[in-house]
Amino acid sequence: MRETIPLWERPILHEVAGGTLHPGGFTLTDRAAEFIGVLPGWNVLDVGCGLGTTVSRLRSRFGARAFGIEASLKQIERAQGLPGIAQAQGDALPFGDGVFSAVFCECVLSLLQNPHEGVAEFFRVLQPGGYLALSDLCASGSPILEFNSCAARAIPLDEIPKVIEGCGFVIMNMENHTRLLTDLAARLLLAGGDGADCGCGRQGLGYFLMIARKEG
Repeated sequence: MRETIPLWERPILHEVAGGTLHPGGFTLTDRAAEFIGVLPGWNVLDVGCGLGTTVSRLRSRFGARAFGIEASLKQIERAQGLPGIAQAQGDALPFGDGVFSAVFCECVLSLLQNPHEGVAEFFRVLQPGGYLALSDLCASGSPILEFNSCAARAIPLDEIPKVIEGCGFVIMNMENHTRLLTDLAARLLLAGGDGADCGCGRQGLGYFLMIARKEG
């Protein structure tokens, strides 16, 4: 019988993907931060920060004042007291308007109950001229996914720009990084897991990086 524990809370993903818990590790985190031009002292939020590895990366490599929110108490406990992390939902951020220079959301938007509300919250907490760095699964066609798969709510590829622009963002860049998803699936299988758990092994699923800006 397949485990009902979400993939992102299973030891096998921690072993294969490391603390980042998403395809590509820090590859897309660094690419996004460099594209945006994150500077020392910037207030940056990581939505769905998991173990806090992106928060730590943004602090150590880019000098940002990085913070994270995470819905799962288990993940927060595993973060072992990393400062600047709070329990909250991605579509109900506990911050005032316009307080962040950048918001990162890595493989989390597709997990939110209401992605539109989540993106609207990202827009709200960003200062004018602030950036959204979004990487996630996307669907093309109609992949058959089990309910417990973390790709079960993957947003159709052609709907993603509509969601982002509909909340007021201007899209600056969008890249296809499906190869990173395929690579994660292969490593999960080699480690004795099932790549289909995260939709990795199914046709009709991809992975993307998008950079968008709040004009002003």
